[in-house]
Amino acid sequence: MPRVAARGLLLSVSLLLAADARAIGAVGFQTWASGGDHEAVAPGATVTATGAGLAGSMAGNAGLGGSAWAHTGDWWSFYADGTTELRIRVEADAAAELAPGLSVWAVGANGPFDGGTTSFGGETSTAGWGTPHSFNAFGALGDAGTLWMQAGQGGNAQELIGYAIAGPSLAGPGGWGETIENGAHDLRLGDDFVAGVSGLAGAGFVELRLQGVSPGWFTLYAGGTDPTLVGGGFALSVTSVPEPGSALLLAGAAGGIGVLAHLRRRPA
Repeated sequence: MPRVAARGLLLSVSLLLAADARAIGAVGFQTWASGGDHEAVAPGATVTATGAGLAGSMAGNAGLGGSAWAHTGDWWSFYADGTTELRIRVEADAAAELAPGLSVWAVGANGPFDGGTTSFGGETSTAGWGTPHSFNAFGALGDAGTLWMQAGQGGNAQELIGYAIAGPSLAGPGGWGETIENGAHDLRLGDDFVAGVSGLAGAGFVELRLQGVSPGWFTLYAGGTDPTLVGGGFALSVTSVPEPGSALLLAGAAGGIGVLAHLRRRPA
């Protein structure tokens, strides 16, 4: 092969590898029960999906310094219309096999989440892993281990809304210096996307309740948080609770339909 051609081939390969390392789409999405990888949650509606996680895919894996492992947990993307409350629940098929965890990020109007960038900016944890093989699922965007998915850095996510884990708290900081605690936690920095966060965590389940949700895109990650278990399947549901006025309107409409049906059945 001529020397010039060889140099051109090496340059092309180098550029290709560099592009792959910085390509958007470091993680992919699981499909919803509807069959799509992006879902819209209308007021009063519930969308569902199923997944499976390693026992310590989200927290507690000693080899990752206790941090989350993006490629062994599951990612979902959805759009939420404005709603009074959004309830996101992950429930294990068997509580004795999986202690699930859940983190939710707002992506906003410029979504859906683009999947982030592999090893953005050379991010490496104290355990020696780059993002997003190991990443920070528990810290505000801008913290170590989050730049690969942060808007203006390696992705387009705007804010970590919160997380919940059913497994034990991690003793000491994780591989990215993050704090990982049992229970449900509000990590918002403001009210731009969600006005409040509460939640529950118990044997085999976690749930985050987001109040005052503004219309926009969200992404979530779910996985196991107790490596002493064996891991297993789980069910995911996202329910939009309509505003009280909307709920009354829907109830009134249903009642009206019932009255019409009754009148139609009456003899002339």
